[in-house]
Amino acid sequence: MRKTENKSEAMVILREKAEELQKKKDLKLDSNLSEADTLKLIHEFEVHQIELEMQNEELILAKEQAEVAIEKYTNLYDFAPSGYFTLTKSGKVTTLNLTGSQMLGKERSRLIGSQFGFFVSNDTKPVLNLFLENVFNSTVKECCEIKLLLGSTCITDVYLTGVVTEDRELALISVADITQLKLAESALRDSEERYRGLLNNIDVGIIVYALDTSIILSNPKASELIGLSTNQMKGKVAINPVWRFIDENYNPLPIENYPVSQIIRQKKSIKNFIMGIKRPDNTRTIWLLLNGFPVFDNHSEITEVVTSFIEITEMKMLEIELTKAKNQAEAANKAKSNFLMNMSHEIRTPLNGIIGFTDLLMKSNLDENQLEYMNTVKESATILADIVNNILDFSKIESGKLELNIEEIDLFELTHQVIDLFKYQATLKNIDLVLNIDTNVPHYVFADSVRLKQILVNLIGNALKFTKEGQIQLDIYDKSNTIKNKGAINFSVKDTGIGIKHQNQEKIFQSFVQEDNSITRQFGGTGLGLTISNQLLGLMNSKLELISNYGHGSDFFFTVELEKSKHEIELSNIENNLNAEKEFSSSEILKITKILIVEDNNINLLLIKTLLKKIVPNCIIFEASNGIEGIKLFKKEQLDLILMDIQMPIKNGYETTAEIRKLKKAKNIPIIALTAGMLLGEKEKCLESGMNDYISKPIVKSNLELILHKWLDK
Repeated sequence: MRKTENKSEAMVILREKAEELQKKKDLKLDSNLSEADTLKLIHEFEVHQIELEMQNEELILAKEQAEVAIEKYTNLYDFAPSGYFTLTKSGKVTTLNLTGSQMLGKERSRLIGSQFGFFVSNDTKPVLNLFLENVFNSTVKECCEIKLLLGSTCITDVYLTGVVTEDRELALISVADITQLKLAESALRDSEERYRGLLNNIDVGIIVYALDTSIILSNPKASELIGLSTNQMKGKVAINPVWRFIDENYNPLPIENYPVSQIIRQKKSIKNFIMGIKRPDNTRTIWLLLNGFPVFDNHSEITEVVTSFIEITEMKMLEIELTKAKNQAEAANKAKSNFLMNMSHEIRTPLNGIIGFTDLLMKSNLDENQLEYMNTVKESATILADIVNNILDFSKIESGKLELNIEEIDLFELTHQVIDLFKYQATLKNIDLVLNIDTNVPHYVFADSVRLKQILVNLIGNALKFTKEGQIQLDIYDKSNTIKNKGAINFSVKDTGIGIKHQNQEKIFQSFVQEDNSITRQFGGTGLGLTISNQLLGLMNSKLELISNYGHGSDFFFTVELEKSKHEIELSNIENNLNAEKEFSSSEILKITKILIVEDNNINLLLIKTLLKKIVPNCIIFEASNGIEGIKLFKKEQLDLILMDIQMPIKNGYETTAEIRKLKKAKNIPIIALTAGMLLGEKEKCLESGMNDYISKPIVKSNLELILHKWLDK
């Protein structure tokens, strides 16, 4: 603007100079100018002409720039995102831009002079009229929202902004299309209402925390569970004396372990967190299952923490009751196991006497009938002892007190021993008892010989019991077919007996259960043999399997992975062993031996004394019925060996041995435990108390003889 003013002033000055020069020229012409003056005047005219030409070029350039600017601002005006209208006080359109005409859907020329209100919906016309009135009566910008009705159905939401001109005759109005904004606002409002309804009616407590653990938002369910109103909860921090949190052990929950504290500290979600809350009313403790997560901003900083929780009080109470019931069941099971072990010991004690004295009596001069009767007594006692052993094994397995004793065994010898046990019985029933060992089966392996033999004895004993004619076959082969350290040895016992119905094949593996009552009545038994066998195989990471055809026999089989031994058989070792056995069996302890027997059961005492007299005829025997008597006799006599019962009144075998070992002269006296059956840890307990060895009841002469030679020969 300043530049334009300068140019106008320059033009005026030039004009004035030109007029002045013209006057001078006329004056000089009239006064007969000299030639020098004339040339000077001509030069000035030429300079001024050049200046005029330059000024003209500047004017042309300014005009072109003005035209470009006008075109530019015209385009900006026409193609602006908003419509621009100039309205009179009555609402008549005097000017508008192209965007405005497009908004109204008509050509610009047809809109000039028309009423703007013609395009406004009836319900918002009063809003427009009030808006125009405010614009013309105000010196500041006015705004409003109206609806444009284009055609019969198309409605557009627009936002008007208006100011009055300086002469206060016209209003300059901008019109912005806010249809999409209104739709977004409506959708957001609907979404907020929907989620607010969900938040208020969901059966889950929701709490939103700020970074300082103050509560920003909570729903009605959260208030119900915690025991405070929504207004009371708002603004409270998690660490508040109003409520107290406890862990699953009923101890106060440390502040750093509060769920919201953990989420803020670790910056990650927390899942299935269980805690108790003692509510402000102090009526009861409720238990909650809580989940929560942090909300992050664009800079990965936590802005809020959202937690949700449900009540699990009933579930927690049920869990407590189940825990109590479990503990009671375990205590009952332990009591049952202890009862079974004690009862088995009490039963085995008289059985030991029956079996021992029967064995001695059968070796005396009996006629044929007496020998047959005594054999029957011995078999009956042995069967009863087996039943007691099965119950004891079952009890030990159930209580987890049975472990495998892995050692190197001769698999061929073990299986032959099992077959030899049943040869006589099979011959009586006219049944072929066959053993097939494949050539790929290793001769020596590492296994628990006692338990493996027990399984095979159970299976063959069952097969013999339920087979009237035909054959029983024990097949052994290595399934792995490799030369590796371990072999998958398969044992299969096939019979041609009565077989098992398909519906009963699972049933027979249950404790104390047989196929049906008729089987029990006809064949007897406790129903524990297969159960114990299967449980023993479980300790070997195997299981018992069955293929049976009712009426045509059964096949019980299992596969155990056994480590192969690199044992080599040498003929010289076998000969030495045979000679040693022969020499040992014929040797005798000739020197006078003093032996103390500490035993509270008179039958067992008599049996041990009888066996000792047969093995060491010239021995001197001292008797004690309890630990205190045993200690007194030990102090009084110079003994060579003590046979010590474990379970005794007043003072048991462990306590008696421990006291004896405290005495000076007890250092080199062997003390041998007499036990009714070694439980897990009992052997170690014997050795810890000061005993040197143990012998299991029923006491057999050969076992006792081995023990005596082992310790008295030293």
